[in-house]
Amino acid sequence: MSTKSTLAIALTALAAGAALGVLLAPESGAETRKKLMKKGNDLKATLSDLLDEGKELVSELKGDAEDAAKKVSKAAHDLKDEAKSKVEEAAASARATSHANSRN
Repeated sequence: MSTKSTLAIALTALAAGAALGVLLAPESGAETRKKLMKKGNDLKATLSDLLDEGKELVSELKGDAEDAAKKVSKAAHDLKDEAKSKVEEAAASARATSHANSRN
């Protein structure tokens, strides 16, 4: 089960439990409404905190992905340069061999 699904289920259960607890408590309507507002505000704060954590995680993952992409790009560039150098060396060697054979 994904973290998103687990989080949604946990928050739904938390909200339902809080609402049932407040509604079944033997208090006046004003007290019940006050408790519901507090629970709602607490839930809102929790969701806000989770959202902030999610944004931070996405930012970190983005940075990690950018770093990995730079490393891969550098490695590809280095391999290209190495291959180019080896091809140039092979061409020079072939020219030298050809030149030596043409003298004989």
